[in-house]
Amino acid sequence: MTMALAMIIPLSMLIYSNSRITEAKETLRAEMAQTRNELLLAMEKRFNTVDSRLNGMDARFDSIDRKLDEILRILADHHTRITRLEHPPH
Repeated sequence: MTMALAMIIPLSMLIYSNSRITEAKETLRAEMAQTRNELLLAMEKRFNTVDSRLNGMDARFDSIDRKLDEILRILADHHTRITRLEHPPH
């Protein structure tokens, strides 16, 4: 009886310990997965924010390009007029 208890108690404690370790590993894995998902969502949100800011900047650059094209057209027109005034046809 003493010998049986001497073997059964340590074996049962080992099994219990292993189940606790397995439970702890599963809990840790679940928490890691949750944290990973939260980080991915946060990163996606930040990337979307950056994308929207870049789109806004693209729109501003397009507006600047249109304004510069208009200024260049006006300058070319003025250049043509000034050249005609400086060099009238004979």
